Amino acid sequence: MKPNPELLQAYQATTYFADLPSGRVAIRIGERCPELDNILVEHEVGSWIFITACNPQSKQLPAKENRKRLNSLDKVLADREIIHFPGEGLGDTGAWPCESSFLAIGMNLEEAIALGREHGQHAVVFGRFN
Repeated sequence: MKPNPELLQAYQATTYFADLPSGRVAIRIGERCPELDNILVEHEVGSWIFITACNPQSKQLPAKENRKRLNSLDKVLADREIIHFPGEGLGDTGAWPCESSFLAIGMNLEEAIALGREHGQHAVVFGRFN
């Protein structure tokens, strides 16, 4: 299911930051990120997702609830032994608060979509190394 046009536009107008061991990287939909490619090669995986558990269904929650949800997502990723790094999504307009998130590597698209749904998200950002 595709997000509504306004949500899709908001996702495309966001920078997704991830704190990798080599430093902070900025990821934009439709743009290459050499540092991200390098981490995929290093770990011998071909795909990545950027995911949050905050503000499910695009409804803003109190910070305490978002932290609880993010901790739950962190635990799920760790329990599944998925390599992941902390990050945050920041929209270009500043109309939506910065959302704490994770960059997870090595998940396929179906797993990514299922995980997003488990955590009440309209979408996840998914990419592959070509």
